[in-house]
Amino acid sequence: MDNNHLRGIILKLQDCLSDNDRQRLHFFLGDDVPRPIRDDPTLNGTLRLMESLFDQDKINERDVTFLIKAFHAIQCIDAVKILNEHMKQIQSNRLHRSTQSLSSIMPSLIDQVILDQEDRNSTQTCT
Repeated sequence: MDNNHLRGIILKLQDCLSDNDRQRLHFFLGDDVPRPIRDDPTLNGTLRLMESLFDQDKINERDVTFLIKAFHAIQCIDAVKILNEHMKQIQSNRLHRSTQSLSSIMPSLIDQVILDQEDRNSTQTCT
């Protein structure tokens, strides 16, 4: 799945982060990112940190729980809200697609049940 939508959200998140937020995020994720990235809490360094999380598949378009937990831990509630909204949208889209898939197969299942019932009725009548 394409991560462009999530990357756009992460760019918007950058506007919510203060320098202190970035430093806390880099410190918190210290075990999960290489030292040179951890030591660069600038905007560029934080974007490299996010790229590293993508590369490790710790975050992706379908799941940002890792990032939500990190922002929650550093008490950056605005970022948590934005990412939670993204997760709700993804879950809603999945549910919508599942419903569409189910509705597309239901008519054929119903038709098959009706045909089976008609076959049974006609077989019972012939005996």
